[in-house]
Amino acid sequence: MTDRRRLRNRYERPSGEPETVTVRPVSPFPAAPETDLEPLPAPPTDHGPATEAAPGETAPPVPTAREVRRARRSMWQGPVGFVFVLVLALVAFAAGLVVFNSLVMPRLIHGINEVEVPDVRNLTLDQAEQALGPLNLQVSRAGERFDPVVPRGFVLSQDPMPGTDVRGNRRVSVMVSLGEEFSSVPELSGESQRSAEQLLRSAGLRVGAIARAPSDDVGEDLVISSDPGAESVLPQGSPVSLLVSTGAMEESFVMPDLMGREISGARRQLESLGFRVGLAGTASIGTVTAQRPAAGSRITRATEIVLQATGRVIR
Repeated sequence: MTDRRRLRNRYERPSGEPETVTVRPVSPFPAAPETDLEPLPAPPTDHGPATEAAPGETAPPVPTAREVRRARRSMWQGPVGFVFVLVLALVAFAAGLVVFNSLVMPRLIHGINEVEVPDVRNLTLDQAEQALGPLNLQVSRAGERFDPVVPRGFVLSQDPMPGTDVRGNRRVSVMVSLGEEFSSVPELSGESQRSAEQLLRSAGLRVGAIARAPSDDVGEDLVISSDPGAESVLPQGSPVSLLVSTGAMEESFVMPDLMGREISGARRQLESLGFRVGLAGTASIGTVTAQRPAAGSRITRATEIVLQATGRVIR
């Protein structure tokens, strides 16, 4: 039997069975030559490694390149992609900050030379600006304050302090003196001593010596006058003396000369004026032979007058 006949008998089907014709699609590309190499495994998919379909089952479809790109794009557009982009941005920001602090800032900072702040205290503002200008420093006026020692318009204090090393373009704050502060003495006449002391403290002055004297114009314990007087201009903290009234002044008289006068008449006249008259000895008649106080002395109604008589009436 020839080889053609053997092959024909091998593929002949039994009689009575319909012959099945299989139609295969014709590929537009030329078929690859048959070789003895084994076929490559199918590429893995999202469902796991490719597996061969069991007999009688249909193999899962292989995704196309467009479907793969679409799946990847949808993955980047979802929450996972947002988190990834956010983390990437934070890492980039941190890296930029490190580079800026380690490379850029040192060059900017060390590019400006340090200078020593000079002492501008007890200088005027113009003199302070002239001293700081060549060092690339600027004067900044922080405020003003009264000072009894530093004249008006001169620098009292500065910040930074003298001798401090600073970089250029720095401001030096200065406090300027307003000079010695003055106050005006308030009007104190007629005020009580306590009120006068409070007024002086409010004006920045203090109470000096306090003297007392009688006065017919000002009541007791009230201020008669002050030294220096009202509206006098004094430096802050200066003392002001006060003169305080002890009340009305007693009326005073000059003791008359009663020698040789009749004692009873002289006594009645003195008592009618409000004086107290006493007798020296037991004689109550006659002429006055002695008197106390002496004639010409200054007396008040509280002064006791003592007279002495001869004790007999001379006709």
